[in-house]
Amino acid sequence: MKAERAAELILAAHRGYLEEFNALTAKAQERFDTRAWAQGSLDAERRVRLYRAAVNEAWLKMQRRFPEQTPLTEFWMAARHFFLVHIFEDYDADLALTFFYSTMRIAFDQTDFPVEYADDGLAERPHVWNPEPVSRRYRTNPGQLSRCIEEVLKSYGFRAAFESLGRDAALAAERMLAEWRQTGAGVPRHLYMLKPALFRDREAYLVGKLSSNRCELPVVFALTHGESGITVDAVLIGKEDMRNILFISTRSTFHVRADSYREVLNFLDTLAPERGHPAMCAVIGLTHPARVALNQRLRQHLRETGERFVRAPGRVGTAMAVFSPPSFPYVFKVIRDFSSKPGWKGGRHISEVYRLVHEMNRGRLMLDAWIYRNLHFPRAVFDEPVLEELLRTAPESVRMHGDTVVLKQVYAQRKVEPLSTFFDETRDRILRERAADALGTFVEDMAGMGLFISDCYGLPFNLGLTHGFNVALFDFDDLGMLLRCRFRETPPQREEGEELLWNTESDGAWFSIGEDDVLVDEWERYLGVPPDLQEYFRQKHGNLFTVDYWVEEQQRMKAGGLHFVLPYPQERRLKQKGQAP
Repeated sequence: MKAERAAELILAAHRGYLEEFNALTAKAQERFDTRAWAQGSLDAERRVRLYRAAVNEAWLKMQRRFPEQTPLTEFWMAARHFFLVHIFEDYDADLALTFFYSTMRIAFDQTDFPVEYADDGLAERPHVWNPEPVSRRYRTNPGQLSRCIEEVLKSYGFRAAFESLGRDAALAAERMLAEWRQTGAGVPRHLYMLKPALFRDREAYLVGKLSSNRCELPVVFALTHGESGITVDAVLIGKEDMRNILFISTRSTFHVRADSYREVLNFLDTLAPERGHPAMCAVIGLTHPARVALNQRLRQHLRETGERFVRAPGRVGTAMAVFSPPSFPYVFKVIRDFSSKPGWKGGRHISEVYRLVHEMNRGRLMLDAWIYRNLHFPRAVFDEPVLEELLRTAPESVRMHGDTVVLKQVYAQRKVEPLSTFFDETRDRILRERAADALGTFVEDMAGMGLFISDCYGLPFNLGLTHGFNVALFDFDDLGMLLRCRFRETPPQREEGEELLWNTESDGAWFSIGEDDVLVDEWERYLGVPPDLQEYFRQKHGNLFTVDYWVEEQQRMKAGGLHFVLPYPQERRLKQKGQAP
């Protein structure tokens, strides 16, 4: 029967994808042990592209083998029946079904037919849970905590040696006990540690929680591997550190063994419940199940709150229309069909840039965005001005079928406060300086990664301030490569006093300027730093307004220099012997 053969084809594609996904994930500890950072980066880039490549390949095979059946809904429903029969007893049945729907979604992409994930009873199968505990429990107390941490560090089986195991364990214990005393929860009795380590970029993270009968305190040891060995470089403690530093959407996903992913997710959910299950799925690399979970959470939110999609706070975008239920933690973005913005390159260019950002190492600097196709909503959940704007400016992406709104293509992105809004509404001088400093650090780190935002005027309108007080880019249509830019200063006019007679609006510029030219002195005037912070900003980051700084960054990039963005604040680092405070 053709439907059964189609189910078997898609299932084989899913299993092939998952096998390769797990193989790349398993290499992470070896890359850390051997300090193979470049190869680890390539593994991460390859892993994030696996799913879409596997789905596209499965779809091409479906087209070749079942060309007459793939446009038929009843064929796919029959294939789904056989697919469920094959996977129902499997541990990864929910991942497999997500893969099935992803393949099916391509078949109906050119129509407005919605392909929504339906659980089909998979969540009710208690027998698929792994009976093996996903964490280890260590008995401890304040006097034994240092020795306990030594045992923990040894248990992960790193092949490389620790630089100074006892020193790091003692420093970590001191930090943890200082934080624990602030809870007022008596004496800690147990340390629970997740068995698999989490790997990302150049770090390994050992995740757990210190507990007593009255309190649980999330704890994470951040390990780095330098030339002299492995060290515990930082300790992250408490739910705020989990939410604002570790489990964030501005960084690439963790590599963590996925043979017990349900149990791992349950453990992680207890450490940072505010992040939500969709975000936790994403941080361990299960991005497509995360999208399914977010879609379900959105619809539940709309039903339970009665909220509607309204225009998102901040400046109205010229490239994208942005909307969201007021209290929902994500915004939704639709690319406009046309724009008055100078240098507009069209929707296809924006889609490609968003795809590149999703697949790259975002280095704590850019918010991830998830794409959805053919989402259906009742008209009643949209504020009328929002719906009118979407239908008028984005008819290729938003359509009406009776009282149903069809979002042909829409992006979901974590909601953050625009930096411009923060500057407008915050009067506290210390907080304002801290945000301005974060803006300068953001620009420097972006340059270090070889990236530049070509429309840099009024940059705070396109940046968000995260809960961790980091600055992150959420609008990518002007993102480009640093090496394309030519950094200059505005040349002086030929005769003294000529600027008094020259009107640039009517007479134009008195010098030629190319598309990729950046005038660093003009940038200082138009960057968007509030007037009361400009002197402070120049003291902290005045190098950004010199041609020499940018030329040196370009030369470093050409020479193959790598830039590493510290993934946690300096104050979370342990002060090891010989390390500067």
